[in-house]
Amino acid sequence: MASPTVVFGVNTEGRTVAEGSIADADQAEALLAAGRRAGSDLVWAHSAADLSALGFTRQWGYRRLEGRVRAAGEEVNGRPRQDFDHEVVPLAAEEESADLWAEAFRGQWGHKTPQQWPPDLPPGTASIGLRKAGMTIGVCRIEPASGLIDAPGLVPAHREAAAYQALLEAALAAARTPSVTVESWGDSPARVTVCEGLGLTTAKYVPGWQFTLHT
Repeated sequence: MASPTVVFGVNTEGRTVAEGSIADADQAEALLAAGRRAGSDLVWAHSAADLSALGFTRQWGYRRLEGRVRAAGEEVNGRPRQDFDHEVVPLAAEEESADLWAEAFRGQWGHKTPQQWPPDLPPGTASIGLRKAGMTIGVCRIEPASGLIDAPGLVPAHREAAAYQALLEAALAAARTPSVTVESWGDSPARVTVCEGLGLTTAKYVPGWQFTLHT
């Protein structure tokens, strides 16, 4: 079995990570060895294999959801529900930062601090934000021309289901395609339920695994 490709980075809490897609226990051992050589704090494995015997703990992993775009609802500048006091707005480039995106996914498995800013994104990629009392508390990216959406992120103090739904609804409304694809890492079952309520279904799921090398 070939050795796994290992990617190194820093998670949203500032801990160094060695990450790879793993087919079996042998590749998991190779990933662990690479993490140890690099002095990484954590090892993240994307794998359908059960790695618990090696000391990995299971995490909510990578999920790809797909669905048809529903009839247009609220606009990006509108409020998703009358009883919801948050506002979804387009984010200008000067309103975004690496710190904002890291905070929106802080502690969520599979997300790392951006290694460059601004990021190198496909042309036409749009960012939207969720605001409450003048503060941006959530973010989401979408490629309207392809219908590809990166699942929303919310700062830790505002991770209620209604906030996640508001961002995702706005992203779906911004798509210019008959169907959409939503990619997520580390989203909980409660968030998956929100996605399903908006007509999305899971097309692919790969469990996540974490091994702590240094505390």
